[in-house]
Amino acid sequence: MKKLVIIGGHGNGTVVASTVEDINSKEPTWKIIGFLNDDKESSINGYPVIGGIDKNLIDELIKEDDLYFYWSLISVKLNHTFISRLEELEIPEDRFATIIHPTAVIAQNAQLGYGVSIHPFVNIGTNVIVGNHIHIFAQAMVGHGAKLENYSYVANNASIGAHVTLKKGAYLGTNATTLENISLGEWSVVGLGSAVLNDVDDYSTFVGNPARKIK
Repeated sequence: MKKLVIIGGHGNGTVVASTVEDINSKEPTWKIIGFLNDDKESSINGYPVIGGIDKNLIDELIKEDDLYFYWSLISVKLNHTFISRLEELEIPEDRFATIIHPTAVIAQNAQLGYGVSIHPFVNIGTNVIVGNHIHIFAQAMVGHGAKLENYSYVANNASIGAHVTLKKGAYLGTNATTLENISLGEWSVVGLGSAVLNDVDDYSTFVGNPARKIK
């Protein structure tokens, strides 16, 4: 089994751990060594916190050839501020795990980057391109030809239309839906339950049905 260290903690990190447990129930694949977390906890969901988010510790861990990392610190709250910290850790691309729940349906010609997590009952259509460090949460739908750029985030039950682009860091909230052939701007936020019919501006917040800009 490959070893996995989850960087983060409660929230996305525990969801990733749950998906890993489901993977292992079908076929033992990952051994969760523990979490890296700065909150002074000794354990998270029964797994040890083996240290803080520290480059020296990561440099030691990475000496193990079969050990991989998952960066879970992506959210509206963190926005783009976490990227510099991730980059400072200098973890090689090939040491980031991509975690795919066994119930997810992914077209054979879809392209997945590194550090991606795909959770229960997600459906990813043909010719979809998924970038790096992306969360796609339970029951989300990604239409054919869509493109999800690095650090974008797709919440539970969200539906992405065909040929839609989520630009870098775009956040699509729970139960939100997009029309086809539009784009969500860099680090934009679409609120839960919104219906997006037009392009969303960079660094903006859209909510409602139909979605309108509020920030």
